[in-house]
Amino acid sequence: MERNNLYFLKISGTIGVAKQREFQQTVQFVFNHLPSDCLNYNLCLDVHRPELYHLHSLWKSEDSLLAFKRSHEFELLKGAFQTLGYYRDTMAGSWADIQLFDLNHLEDKF
Repeated sequence: MERNNLYFLKISGTIGVAKQREFQQTVQFVFNHLPSDCLNYNLCLDVHRPELYHLHSLWKSEDSLLAFKRSHEFELLKGAFQTLGYYRDTMAGSWADIQLFDLNHLEDKF
């Protein structure tokens, strides 16, 4: 499987402190029911904005991602944000691996 065939999904929103436990339990329930085409998933809490959550997932193909976006599990995740807090946005696309490098010295040869 090549990396340029993988697709990501990110769902973001805010959940108040009083509702975070219920939200986390709902997300864990959905995570337990994700299909095998979901290669990786995680829930992140922003360190600078303690009520901002991001759900990340990595999918085998565009078809598997699109199928998930039509599923009850996706609607449950989006609905958890809407019911317990504020749904912000969903982003999806082709996954790219970007390698950073340091430029120590550049000679002008022109």
